[in-house]
Amino acid sequence: MLRGNYTARIDAKGRLKVPTQFRRHIQETHGAEVYVTSLTGESVRIYPLSEWESIEQRLALLPSMDPARRKFLDRTNYYGQQTTIDGQGRVLIHP
Repeated sequence: MLRGNYTARIDAKGRLKVPTQFRRHIQETHGAEVYVTSLTGESVRIYPLSEWESIEQRLALLPSMDPARRKFLDRTNYYGQQTTIDGQGRVLIHP
């Protein structure tokens, strides 16, 4: 599990540098595929793809009309994208 937060900037090409400790743990435990999303558009949440798929499986067990489920999925799908951590430890953040 990753804990904490990290203040970072997105470079001119829209890439976010993942902190070394986080990147190392993610890649050793889950590989380089990640799901990048946000709840508000003001901050980024990065999930190893396997963890995001686990969240999706748990959400699938809830009723499809559950308001909390719908709100969460609406926001995370709107802001979300599947991507790969590149060789320099960056992920592309979709505008």
